Amino acid sequence: MPRPNNDLRADFIEALKEVSALMSTAYEQLGPVPDDHALAQAGLENGSEIVLDYVDHNEAGVAFEHLLYMINEPPLVVSDACKGILARIAKTLEMPFHSGNV
Repeated sequence: MPRPNNDLRADFIEALKEVSALMSTAYEQLGPVPDDHALAQAGLENGSEIVLDYVDHNEAGVAFEHLLYMINEPPLVVSDACKGILARIAKTLEMPFHSGNV
């Protein structure tokens, strides 16, 4: 199976570094996650694996949507640098993205 664009994959990895660190901190601060909490939703705790799996299976658009879900659902506050990476991913994929939405 062909690999996705290396620059695109590198951008996903770079964004995931920050998002995963923020997600880990959120889980650590919360302790046991109540069932009705935003962090209890499927695909957040192991979100990095899910995103990279989509990227590696040529589903970068779905990967990007999942990455945004990981940011918006808890919600997490990402840096301007991360927002720039997200904008670059969106441009590469020709998908809409507005940094005010993350």
